Amino acid sequence: MLQVYFIRHGQSTNNQFWHETDRNAYLRARKMDADLTPVGVEQAKLAAEYIARTVGSEIFNPQNRHGFGLTHLYCSLMTRSIKTGMYVAEKTGLPLVAWPEVHETGGMFDVEMDKGEPIFHGRPGRGKSFFESQFPDLVLPEDLPEDGWWNKDIEPRENYLVRAQGIIDRLKEDHSGKDHRVGIVMHGGIFARIMVSFFDVQIEKYWFLMNNCAISRVDLDDGHISLIYMNKVDHLPDHLIT
Repeated sequence: MLQVYFIRHGQSTNNQFWHETDRNAYLRARKMDADLTPVGVEQAKLAAEYIARTVGSEIFNPQNRHGFGLTHLYCSLMTRSIKTGMYVAEKTGLPLVAWPEVHETGGMFDVEMDKGEPIFHGRPGRGKSFFESQFPDLVLPEDLPEDGWWNKDIEPRENYLVRAQGIIDRLKEDHSGKDHRVGIVMHGGIFARIMVSFFDVQIEKYWFLMNNCAISRVDLDDGHISLIYMNKVDHLPDHLIT
């Protein structure tokens, strides 16, 4: 049986701006590739310790009270995801493997305000040499270009679900039929679309909440998909739930 653990990154500076300002102020202040806040670092450390707990002998473990036992660990190439994943990798001893396609919806972009209206401009992500120098333990795709991992316009909304399905297809191709426990450090927006694709949600307006460093688990077993839990924050004290 394949177990997939979706782990949202720790609080980023953009997350903090979002909760402290209105939309236009947020768009003016947001960073294209936001870093973790001090709160986000603390969240990531606690999540890493929780995930890395020793696995017990209990067979029935639907809430992972007896450990996780991850076998694989992925992250996006956005800074907040990499840094969160690094804490998990350090505690679990797993290699952290970059999976560019699990980036947040929209991709890499900045915002120009024109008469109070936002204009979005796609921007290149960092290139291979940057990641090799700044995150030498991160396992990079062999074909990662030097001129940036994004290098396109802002991702259109109609592509969100297409990409989400592609992520699911790759998970199935690489891990189905094996007793793998896959952790993916990722983002709230694309997580919501993955859930829509997994469970064929048909309503027009929806959301699946994931707090910073929350964990959600989906099991795949012989074509059967089970949502075991969503937005678990047992490992965080109240003042670190954001």
